[in-house]
Amino acid sequence: MKKFYSGIFNIKAFRFSTLPTLNGLKISTLAFFILLHILTLILPVESYSQKLEFSYSYFNLTRNNGGGTLEQGDTIEIHALIKINTSTSNTFYVDTIPVGTKFVNNSLKLITNEGLLYPGSGPYTDASNDDLGVYDATVPGIRVNLGTGAAKALSGAGLGNATGGGSILAGSIPKFYGSTLFVVAYKLLITANNGDTIHPTGNFHIDTAGVYKTVRFNYAGIKVIKNQALCNNFSGATFTAESSFGSGNIQNRALGANAPGYVKVNLGLNSPQDNYYSVANNTSADGTTNNAGPYKPTTNNSRVFGGFWDIIGDHTGAANQSTGNLPVAAGQPGGYMLVVNAAFTTGEVYRDTIKNVCPNTYYEFSAWVRNICGVCGIDRNSAATYTPGVLPNLSYTINDVDYYTTGNMTHDTIWEKRGFIYKTGPTETQFRITIKNNAAGGGGNDWVLDDIKLATCYPNLINSPKDTATSCAGVPLSLSDTVKSYFNNYTNYCWEKSIDGVNWMSTGVCSSKVPMLVNGEWVYYVDTTFTPVVADSGTYYRLKVATTSANLNSPTCSVGNSQKIYVKVYNVNCTLLKTQLLDFTGNILNNHANLRWTSLNESSVKEYQLEKSVDGINFSWAGVVASRNDINGADYLFNDPDPISAIVYYRLRLVGLSNGNNKYSKIIVLYNNNASFNLSVVNPFYSSLKIKIFLPNDGNVVFNLYDAYGKIVSKKNIRLGKGTSAVILDNVEKFSPGIYILRTEFNNKIIENKLFKVI
Repeated sequence: MKKFYSGIFNIKAFRFSTLPTLNGLKISTLAFFILLHILTLILPVESYSQKLEFSYSYFNLTRNNGGGTLEQGDTIEIHALIKINTSTSNTFYVDTIPVGTKFVNNSLKLITNEGLLYPGSGPYTDASNDDLGVYDATVPGIRVNLGTGAAKALSGAGLGNATGGGSILAGSIPKFYGSTLFVVAYKLLITANNGDTIHPTGNFHIDTAGVYKTVRFNYAGIKVIKNQALCNNFSGATFTAESSFGSGNIQNRALGANAPGYVKVNLGLNSPQDNYYSVANNTSADGTTNNAGPYKPTTNNSRVFGGFWDIIGDHTGAANQSTGNLPVAAGQPGGYMLVVNAAFTTGEVYRDTIKNVCPNTYYEFSAWVRNICGVCGIDRNSAATYTPGVLPNLSYTINDVDYYTTGNMTHDTIWEKRGFIYKTGPTETQFRITIKNNAAGGGGNDWVLDDIKLATCYPNLINSPKDTATSCAGVPLSLSDTVKSYFNNYTNYCWEKSIDGVNWMSTGVCSSKVPMLVNGEWVYYVDTTFTPVVADSGTYYRLKVATTSANLNSPTCSVGNSQKIYVKVYNVNCTLLKTQLLDFTGNILNNHANLRWTSLNESSVKEYQLEKSVDGINFSWAGVVASRNDINGADYLFNDPDPISAIVYYRLRLVGLSNGNNKYSKIIVLYNNNASFNLSVVNPFYSSLKIKIFLPNDGNVVFNLYDAYGKIVSKKNIRLGKGTSAVILDNVEKFSPGIYILRTEFNNKIIENKLFKVI
């Protein structure tokens, strides 16, 4: 069907804007569209988007391996794509370097959609009038003249010239199935501060059929935020649409997904094509479950497009999260997934609104993604190379602003989890999430998406005593709780009381505290003391925390996951319980802990046993100090003979003169700020390799696992924060039993551990 200019807008890729200058004459947006409307009355032509297709995206080169947020000091590469279906003249590209970035010298070039440099097209020098590209630091801005007959690019006033571009013949190299497709690329160093938003823009100038056009890209923004590791202690939030796409007995689900700009089709031999998607429980062309058949160049009509796509099942509930589920046979129940053949242009693929979230709360947004084509590549002559070609690269946005990119998803035949941490605003209770195709599609960029998840990172609450508190009527009873959080915003708390351990009410003891960073976690301690009566025996106490005082009153936005404390109140045999610890403190000296405490009325105490822990939960014996049995009390000192490498928790166990008569102190934590890089590993290992690592400061850590022959069998590169972190190397259960070497590198320091793999 022929279309007129009234239908030329490819909204997800670009919009028309004011033409800045044309031979020195400024043209307003209104005047430009009046002219455009006149042309629609006299020039019945094909849709402009059918002649030319555009898009604008970027790769975070610093975090292209494994993905991440954009941080100060990162380098990104801007990709302005043009797909020419009808020949053009006077074609050039102009861009202004956005605030918060710095142009990387001599990085302007033309590349194919697979990221390969087009011969003779750069990298251009920054100098004026020596090649087709130029960078002008005074603007700052860039220009590249495109096509045959293009003039050399000029700086200064020449940067805004309305002429100088060349001609591009549709179907010329780099060919793309009868069209010409290439990308203007250049690099930017991020100089913006944490929390800032940068706004890249760009302009293609094209003359087609005597009609001069300016296509301006306005990127909603890219957030600069510190990269955060995903948390393990989480609870789900509410999606308005779906997250795992459900399940069913037929291969292609009838119900579509929220995929803006894409069209749903059933998965088959020749579908979905570029810019289409399917919702399926099996990615074969004909319902087969066998992924062992040949790939192209051998024809295999069980694979999509006669031999290209992997045949897999979905990810939800898979026993092995990396390999996912097997494809299901026709008529058998199986989970659905979103199957995407990405468009040539970049843009939205999935959108949803997340509701009922809590203000001032950190949330993890993540999804599982897999590249499903390892033979889809084409060269600049549009000939098949039977390589992966364009690698999927996705960006996640919050309210249309980019927060995270996945990096290139290689064809490793595994599912990979990609996600980031987002903090809601002081009053924010919902936000819009988008997943975008960030790579120039075609010749690859075929992928599946499943198990989209929003989760909040809850803190751990550790009571002391752990389960039961004993006291005498009229004798003060002390309770304490250690709040350990992945983030530093669970600062508000309330003590609660219950008569049945199910229904809780506030004791009125509510306040807030400022946490301190201890061993990579934000920690604070809460103590409360009350004088019980006999009627208090059999009641329960717990601590509840929240990110704001208002959230304490919300059952969905507060956290009361600490173990409840059962209270026993006696009238007899209260001598030990009347012993009071007036103080229990400690400090680090020469990498050793010095502990001090003061008692009052200790005539019934036999000894003080010191217990310590590395996690604040599981304690072991550390030493003992005999009681002086002084009715007036005494001061005590204990030096732990074992050195402290990072963090340690201590508590006192007061042992009474009569058997079974014991009492615990509150827990204190000591942190060795002078500790150096070290780690411990669970050894031997089986299905996973668990590592606890301490870093004296933030940085990248590389884990290489070698077999007995010196071959790397597993590798992980991850950025970790200061303090102790837990890292897991998955998929090691397939390795043969025997000896392995784990080589860990941080800041040019290397630690090697000899490990044993068992059956």
